[in-house]
Amino acid sequence: MTGTDPGVPDAPEIRRGPGRPRDPDLEARALEATLAVFGEKGWTGLTIEEVSSRARVGKSSIYLRWQDKETLLAAALRHSQQEPEAGGDATEPLRTVQSPEPGAPGAPGAPGAPSTADAVIGTPEPLVVQTLREYLVAHATRRANLYLGPHGLAMLRLYVEARAYPDVFAEIRREAITEFVLEERHRVAAAIRAGDLAADASPVQILDAVEGAIFMHILVTPPHLVERVRRNLPDYISTMVDNQLRAASPVSPRGT
Repeated sequence: MTGTDPGVPDAPEIRRGPGRPRDPDLEARALEATLAVFGEKGWTGLTIEEVSSRARVGKSSIYLRWQDKETLLAAALRHSQQEPEAGGDATEPLRTVQSPEPGAPGAPGAPGAPSTADAVIGTPEPLVVQTLREYLVAHATRRANLYLGPHGLAMLRLYVEARAYPDVFAEIRREAITEFVLEERHRVAAAIRAGDLAADASPVQILDAVEGAIFMHILVTPPHLVERVRRNLPDYISTMVDNQLRAASPVSPRGT
């Protein structure tokens, strides 16, 4: 009861914790703003002040998470390349293995191969099997979507800035470019060892051709034709990858 009105019950006491509640979207907003500013203004124009303003995040909150704009940009670029794509999550890369030949041990219907029931009950999920062609199509599609997406300008800017400021961008380049390229080269090299491509085929040249085709196809497209490029992208990538594999393959590549 209150001391002034015996008919009105006391209001419950409100206990407030120290400080304001954590903002679950703070980091995502800061990373998105970092990519936007970097894409528009480059390395010299990227400032914590502008990121703070665009993201509606206090500078102190940014510095609590990232010590400087270099570590902030590295985190933002990782964020841009780990966003899930339609039908999958880019943070969980597909495990690629060579498809077994028909009748080979482990192939469907071969002696000793698990039955359908065994595969469903009491066994782990099978590996996601990709041929080399499927791997390259997925890779090219992902790169194209990255360049055409909301962070495309930041990714294109990265290549220029990494050449202009090699010391500053050494670690960023390793994380955002080199690690992805090495994984792709290992996959193509494995296909060469398996006989899916000619023994003298070059992983570097194959990936340069695939990546370069996507890069130039998007880079030289005028803005008013971007939507047409998006619509035609699956056919373009499929044909381009087939042409590259045909040029680098022995008589009849198993990987295609």
